[in-house]
Amino acid sequence: MMTNVFKLMESMMTPTVVMLLVVVLLILNRWIFNRMRSAASERSITRGAISFVIVLAGLLAFLLVLPVEKSLKGQLLGFLGIVLSAGIALSSTTVLGNLIAGIMNNSMNRFRNGDLIRIGDLHGRVTKKSIFHTEIQLEDSNFITVPNLYIANNPVKLIRKTNSVLATTVSLGYDLPRAQVEKALKEAALAAGLSDPYVYITGLGDFSVVYKVHGFLDDSGKYFSASSLLNAMVMDKLHEAKIEIVSPAFMYQRRADDKVFVPRQLAADRGEADRSSPEDQVFDEAIKSEKIEAKKDYLREIDRQQEALKEQLKQLKDEREIEKIKSTISMNEALKERLAKSIREQIDRDKETD
Repeated sequence: MMTNVFKLMESMMTPTVVMLLVVVLLILNRWIFNRMRSAASERSITRGAISFVIVLAGLLAFLLVLPVEKSLKGQLLGFLGIVLSAGIALSSTTVLGNLIAGIMNNSMNRFRNGDLIRIGDLHGRVTKKSIFHTEIQLEDSNFITVPNLYIANNPVKLIRKTNSVLATTVSLGYDLPRAQVEKALKEAALAAGLSDPYVYITGLGDFSVVYKVHGFLDDSGKYFSASSLLNAMVMDKLHEAKIEIVSPAFMYQRRADDKVFVPRQLAADRGEADRSSPEDQVFDEAIKSEKIEAKKDYLREIDRQQEALKEQLKQLKDEREIEKIKSTISMNEALKERLAKSIREQIDRDKETD
């Protein structure tokens, strides 16, 4: 009896070692990626893919070393193959597709946390990237989870952080001088805080001319409020120039004699452009993610500086220069510790509020 027990334990030694090795590799994989200073979304995607490969390879190795007959072992491997094939076939357009799309999006680095993007009808800022989906905070401050497969199959418009172009259109009659209209539209763009405005004529209709005014926005964090302000300034400047903003066909259907449809000027609130941006509240979570990304970028920049300083230190002979470089290295290390601590505290606070 005892002999059979010992034989069973001896035969199960190798499969047990394989399982322990898989567990150790998974723990090691998690530990390595937790210590990396790359973005959390990048770590999650890569770590998940590696964990999947480890588990699959471990399962195959476990079946191969099981102390069973070759025929039964072949049946088990065949059953595993059938399960994997069925899983791939059933989830090729969903789970597996999102997994591959997540890895692709991460490797291409199409966008980062905090970026302002437009995907189809969705327009907002990225808050989280994971292996299967991406979370976006929309312009109404609500969150939406977008499958990575949808992102891979649709064009992604990434709004530049600086010098992004804002534009709006307006249709006016042929009886208005083009130069007067373009001047008023450029003044509107400048009044909205945009720089280097320019105007395109995008259409010549049967009754109207379509003007499109553009301007450069210094900070895309105010994209939505700046777009609204541009529309407001276009109305104000055209009205100040005594230009009607009504459909030119309207004048052929009304009996208004010489009445002009321009509102009387009221005391304008010129402090409107100086108000606090609503984007600070609408995209609160996206802004937090962007700040963490910026700190991680700064950490990587410090690491590059440290490597350059250490290389420089090897070539120095002067004691004063050596002490100076060592002092700089020491200060950079202290700064790295403070930044790393700040990132950890911010992540912990975000987890508590979720």
